[in-house]
Amino acid sequence: MMRVMLEEADYCDVAADLMTFDEGAVVFWRDGEEVGRQRQSRILSLELLDERSAKRRIQRARKHHPKAWSQWSPEDEQTLITMFNQGSTKEQLVAALGRQEGGIAARLRSLGLLEEDQKLT
Repeated sequence: MMRVMLEEADYCDVAADLMTFDEGAVVFWRDGEEVGRQRQSRILSLELLDERSAKRRIQRARKHHPKAWSQWSPEDEQTLITMFNQGSTKEQLVAALGRQEGGIAARLRSLGLLEEDQKLT
């Protein structure tokens, strides 16, 4: 399993055992089959993941934050924007959205509402 960190604090996890380069793209393979590709210019970093530990980490996080590591729905994103603009605390955001502080901060940064060096308070 590989974590592909992308621009704008985005990422994807790819079940791959090999990667190659093809005309500006990184191509991911598993058991001889192509399983994905990303533009090389969009990739910030690649990380080899231990699939078992990643699953356990997600399961542990979801005990207290049920939406941790889940896709953001348009409704959740709008709730985040509204609450942030109303001055909600990080504790209020975590409780309302069911997500970890880091995931909330990353989404706010990708929306341009929180600076890279700014902390969620």
